[in-house]
Amino acid sequence: MDFDIDKIFLPSTGVDMVFNMNSLTPYFRSSIIYDTDYGNNTITVAQAFIPVSSSTVFKELHLTTIINDKKRKIRVGVKCNHLKVIKQYPLANKKTVPAILLSYELPIKETNIRSAFRLFLNKRYTIKAKILYNNIEFITSKDFFIKDISLAGMGIIIPKKRDKALNPLAEIKINNKVTVDIILIGMDKDKPAGTIPLKAQVTRLHPTYSNTQLLAGLKINNLTSDNERILNKFIHDAQIADLKRLSRLDL
Repeated sequence: MDFDIDKIFLPSTGVDMVFNMNSLTPYFRSSIIYDTDYGNNTITVAQAFIPVSSSTVFKELHLTTIINDKKRKIRVGVKCNHLKVIKQYPLANKKTVPAILLSYELPIKETNIRSAFRLFLNKRYTIKAKILYNNIEFITSKDFFIKDISLAGMGIIIPKKRDKALNPLAEIKINNKVTVDIILIGMDKDKPAGTIPLKAQVTRLHPTYSNTQLLAGLKINNLTSDNERILNKFIHDAQIADLKRLSRLDL
């Protein structure tokens, strides 16, 4: 399928710079397009919340965004072969801001990098949840809390004790299967972004995360297309909101 770059990567479009897409540990930095030069194959984007520097080490870099295609949302991207960090980039309002100049190669391709887009939760975007494990129901704030989430899984932090007694959830083991119901909450919204029932499996444990807590990594096994769209939008909206807040831009 052919995609036209001048119809997709436009000024003010929310984008993600994805590093090492084809590795086992891809990661991303959310941004917004400031300017485009299609003739010279360059796109200028805002500096990320976690800054990218000239010394950032990576094997490959892609610039991606989400589009609507035949009644479904897909992520598409272009490969970037060079980046240049700009300390003071002039905006139309005469303000100067940090920016990144990216040189890209066509064509635009559909991408699939579910695990790279991980949201670290904060006061503005959070998740309430309950876990059913060994026929016992555990709830957030009391028994555990969600540290981060992606389309592929989530990290949860579990207190080893609850009301001075051992927390039964802290007995969870690798490969254990659990049921998780999550409610996606944006604090600036009138209602939750969505409620999603999930089946998950414990794939990693860090029992010495701290003296009082352990960290468990859960793999999501049953994310439907509709729920994937809801969760993806929640993650994307949270990333863009943080970027706007930090950049102090009304985009």
